[in-house]
Order: sequence, then C-alpha cells, then structure tokens
Amino acid sequence: MNWKTESRLSDLDPATQIEVTCRRCGLTRYMTPREIMTRPRLRQATLDMAEAALSCADRYCKGRVRVAFVHDDLNEPFVGGLA
Repeated sequence: MNWKTESRLSDLDPATQIEVTCRRCGLTRYMTPREIMTRPRLRQATLDMAEAALSCADRYCKGRVRVAFVHDDLNEPFVGGLA
C-alpha cells in the first residue's frame, strides 16, 4: 500500500494541481482532479488507477505517465510518517 492506492481523486481539493509527466518523452502538463474525473471510468478512481489510465498528451508519443502533487510551485512526493 502506498499513497497512490489510498488516495481517491474525489477526496482531493478540486483546486489541487497534479503534475502529469510522460515517462517516455518527459512532456509535463498540470491537471486538477476535476479534469481527470470528467472521464466516466475515473470518477471514483484512486491516483494509481488514474496514473494507469492517463497517457502522454503528445499525440505521437502516448507513453505512460507519472503523477505527483504540486505544492508551492514545488514537486513533492508524499512522505508519510517519516518526518
């Protein structure tokens, strides 16, 4: 279990910025949970399900993506209980 399997898109603040980065070409885009949940099968999805369903925005690449939260203009992975 990790933070992606425990967090649902519907639990996040609608204004939360999620960075979606392509693992193949490195193209980065920013989305909100509301934008991701507009897809019918992702309405009740967890972050890992959304990560698996999303693909690169470049129409020629279509590679797998990595999601991360953006906080104060910095990328930060979730660190639970280690501080």
